[in-house]
Amino acid sequence: MKFIFFILIFFSTLFANPQKEILLLHSYNNGLKWSDTITEGIKSVLSKYPDYELTIEYMDSKKITSKEYFNILHQLYKKKFSNRNYDVIITADNFALNFALSNHKEIFNNSQIVFCGVENFDSIKISNKIKKTITGVIEYKEIKENIELIKDVVKNLNTIYVLSDDSLSSKAIKKQTLKAISEFKNEINIIFDNKINIHTLSKKIEALPKNSAVLFTSLYKDINKEYVPYSHLRDFFQNSPYPVFALNSIHLGEGVIGGIMVEPFEQGRLAALKAVDILQDIPVIDIDISTPPSKYYFDHKVLEKFNLLNSDIPLFSNIINKPKGFFEKNRKFIDSAFILMPLLILLIIGLIVNIIKKFNLEIKLLEQNKLDNVLLNNIKSIIFWKSSEGVILGCNDYLCDFLNLSKDEIIGKKLKDISPKLCLKVDDSISFVGELETTLEKDGKTIYVLIRRKKYLNNKNIEAGIVTIINDITQIKKLENRRKRDEQFTIQRSKLSEIGEMMTSIAHQWKAPLIEISTIAQELLYKKEKKNFSLNDGKEFVDEIMTQVKYMTTTIDDFRDFIRPSIRKSEFEINSSLDQLLRVIEHNIKYNYISIDIRYEKNKKYLLYGYVNEFKQAILNIINNSKDSILKRRQSEDFEGKISIKINSINGFTSIYIQDNGIGIKEKNKDKIFEPFYTTKKNGDGFGLYMVKLMIEEKMGGTIRTQKSDVGACIFISIKNRLENENITT
Repeated sequence: MKFIFFILIFFSTLFANPQKEILLLHSYNNGLKWSDTITEGIKSVLSKYPDYELTIEYMDSKKITSKEYFNILHQLYKKKFSNRNYDVIITADNFALNFALSNHKEIFNNSQIVFCGVENFDSIKISNKIKKTITGVIEYKEIKENIELIKDVVKNLNTIYVLSDDSLSSKAIKKQTLKAISEFKNEINIIFDNKINIHTLSKKIEALPKNSAVLFTSLYKDINKEYVPYSHLRDFFQNSPYPVFALNSIHLGEGVIGGIMVEPFEQGRLAALKAVDILQDIPVIDIDISTPPSKYYFDHKVLEKFNLLNSDIPLFSNIINKPKGFFEKNRKFIDSAFILMPLLILLIIGLIVNIIKKFNLEIKLLEQNKLDNVLLNNIKSIIFWKSSEGVILGCNDYLCDFLNLSKDEIIGKKLKDISPKLCLKVDDSISFVGELETTLEKDGKTIYVLIRRKKYLNNKNIEAGIVTIINDITQIKKLENRRKRDEQFTIQRSKLSEIGEMMTSIAHQWKAPLIEISTIAQELLYKKEKKNFSLNDGKEFVDEIMTQVKYMTTTIDDFRDFIRPSIRKSEFEINSSLDQLLRVIEHNIKYNYISIDIRYEKNKKYLLYGYVNEFKQAILNIINNSKDSILKRRQSEDFEGKISIKINSINGFTSIYIQDNGIGIKEKNKDKIFEPFYTTKKNGDGFGLYMVKLMIEEKMGGTIRTQKSDVGACIFISIKNRLENENITT
């Protein structure tokens, strides 16, 4: 049984189709648009045959053509390919074909050849033996036809400048070019130039007479044997003052106007098809050598650049960069419309029903307009709107009452004609003001008003006019003034809310000296009982008791200074203010095992101008919040609580950063924590941080916000430093 199995495997291997190998030999280099496009055409065919293996080799003959180079290349390829038996060799352009013919037996083992991109094929000498193994695709450039095309496209044509070089491919068509030029010598001035210096080419083109055109054949090396990068050619095409026609489609879209062009993709595609025929056992002698026709190509943008859109362009030309027409832009919609024709009929019926509904809606809109007028006149504000020319188009009754005029006397007039004083308040001649607080005179009384204005657009999104709303804010102003009077009281109320915390701190601070005084008293009694008590001993005991009493008095003084409101602004030192604040809360912080670290940049003293006690209260409130955050975190984990305060000065502002390692602030709450009555604490009143914001921004003229922090929370305070000419109260 095993013997039969091995026999089957042997025969299946014997008759299996071996993998076919194809060598693509390029005359030029990888990266050259001509070579790359031929490769694309070949791959577009061979990609359908996964059993065919393609090897690509580049001779780089555009850049180097010396005899020494080809001798070295011959030795290299002999080492590389003489032991390989390729089923088919595809050669691209004349260099590769000539090399394959010269080394057909020595290097390529008489492999069958398919050529492409070859010019003047009839002039190539091929032995009869090799002819039986060769087929391919000829490249033929329509030079005469291109000259005729240029004559048709460029009106009042004066000169055609034919640009070429001395490369092998250019020499192959040189006779064809000169013959075509000679046929037109009595009709038009044609200049053939194959002695090009790439650095002076632009000057040559600029020197051409008016109504000239350029026919570009090829330019890979200039007269100095300098290789011309394609970027130089692209710049030449795009900056030429005259239209440039080309023979090769690789230049399309790079700045040339167009021409009758050969297509490298088609050359490669046809060559690959012939190679596939050979691999499928069709005799080479039965595969014809073909010459694909060149095609008309134009670039719409370049035609537009030279005003040639209306010239005699052949009817069936291929035009790139052409703006899409209505049908092209809406092709999917149009196709869908035909498919959905029954639905469109239903849609038309729906539109008819919609028109009827629209008519009914217009009636409702008229009713709504009447309702809007009622609503407009019930708004207790002056409302009017005017056109962009300043003519009043409509208003409510409150404007009529304010001006003591009827609507007929107002509408259709300009505001400056009926109320010059009001017009001065909303003058658009200098600049448009969207919102303005000001005063107006009415019945001999001054009223405070808030004027809001908004531009409105018409159905074409063009500015059509301005709507103005004037609100009487006299009562609001009175309330605001009252609020400012009560502001200090409110701040003091917030300060008193911290007294509970501070009393705890004072109790802790007094506990130690009280214990010390108690100990001194007991020791005093003990010494008296021993009857060895002297006058010096009494003085010593009294001094020790007074030291403790002085400490307790200082604590009370610090506390009293803290709760006393600041009457007016003064210059104060941040360093000493924070030291005084920390003395008040020191024991409370230490009792909760929290350390406070204060760092002053460059260890210097910082001065601020403002209300010192309000400043200390704001900092205290933030520290207490940090303490609560740390204690809350301790409910779930054990860690060392820490509060860091950093002070520095940048660009005329003193910055204070207060960082803790507590539970931090949730992202969604960062914009809310300074709002009144907003709190995340169980028994909080949401008043503390709001008062901090009020004291820092309203009283100190600074800013306060949260900052992103990896651990805990960070509060940032910025206060502008005092100006040199600002008055100081000390």
